[in-house]
Amino acid sequence: MSCKKSGESCILPEQGLAGTIPNMANRTGQLQTQMQEWLQLHACRQSSAMQKLCNETLELEDGEMLTSPEQLQFLAFLATSISAKNAIEVGVYTGASALAIAEILPEGGTVVACDLTDQYATYALPAWKYGNVEDKVQLSIGPAIETLQMLIDEGKENAFDFMYIDADKTNSKNYYELGLQLIREGGIIAIDNMFYGGQVADTSINDPNTVATRELAAFLLTDKRVDYSLIPIGDGLAVTRIRF
Repeated sequence: MSCKKSGESCILPEQGLAGTIPNMANRTGQLQTQMQEWLQLHACRQSSAMQKLCNETLELEDGEMLTSPEQLQFLAFLATSISAKNAIEVGVYTGASALAIAEILPEGGTVVACDLTDQYATYALPAWKYGNVEDKVQLSIGPAIETLQMLIDEGKENAFDFMYIDADKTNSKNYYELGLQLIREGGIIAIDNMFYGGQVADTSINDPNTVATRELAAFLLTDKRVDYSLIPIGDGLAVTRIRF
């Protein structure tokens, strides 16, 4: 997720509203414009529903919070690679990542899509319907920590295959820990914005979101419960696979 203009900050429309977030492009930031355009033309297979939703989202004032097309496709690829059937998303925004995951799920598959607010549901719900995945997405409004704990209390430990975390950064580790209880062995948990607009590498920046992201990166590197890779796509995507 990101804000609209370089140097501008905004309040996250996600769990906790923990603070401001620096500019993080809805594209892979390490690439120059020419390569970004080439990548989208030659690497992204977007459905008509996804194209429509992305175009609508980019018209919004905070449209750069949209996950980049190449990362949306990579998330779907990851879920497909483990034959995912049931997934969890923390941080929905206009629904593009939930759409990307739901599109590849088999009949009967489900994405539990957690968000603190239904502010953008007027974009997400029609997009899911247009993409014929509305029956696969279960929108859960409220603090994600409560939703995830409720799933655990309902006896759904190890019942999910895939999880995508893209919400407030101060709670990312909490979502991850709850996710480890919900995702099966061999399942994947992916976490967005691990570069936090490049601020994690600047030791002079110590706001709560940057510090939380920096600490999470250090923690994931040593977490022996998972296989781990940090991918320089979008604003940095952590990919963990729960070990058998």
